[in-house]
Amino acid sequence: MQLTLLRGYPDFVGKRATFVGWGNGPASYVQMTAATAPAAATGGDPVSIGRPNYYIDSLDGGGACTVSGTYNVRAVSSGVGPRQTWRLVWYVTASGAQVGAGVNLSAEQIQIGGKCGQY
Repeated sequence: MQLTLLRGYPDFVGKRATFVGWGNGPASYVQMTAATAPAAATGGDPVSIGRPNYYIDSLDGGGACTVSGTYNVRAVSSGVGPRQTWRLVWYVTASGAQVGAGVNLSAEQIQIGGKCGQY
């Protein structure tokens, strides 16, 4: 998911920046697979903030809900430490089950925020 940052973001707080943006889900969802190491996990919806010289430190995606209310997302990082990759795992609100493989979520919108840094 490419986030479109809201006007005024990123906004610096000390040496880090906060951001809030919105985006649409993927046209064909790939289910997140379990792995013994977070970096080995696959699937989900990769997140970027569209600023090539910024990396995401954290996403505030602990149960964020889509505008329609049909889905919730959870943010998952590839590990701990600086410059990790982030992805959203989509869940059906009514059942709590992860969205099935291949489901088209492109009409679903979500607004999410976090913290980022510069390279």
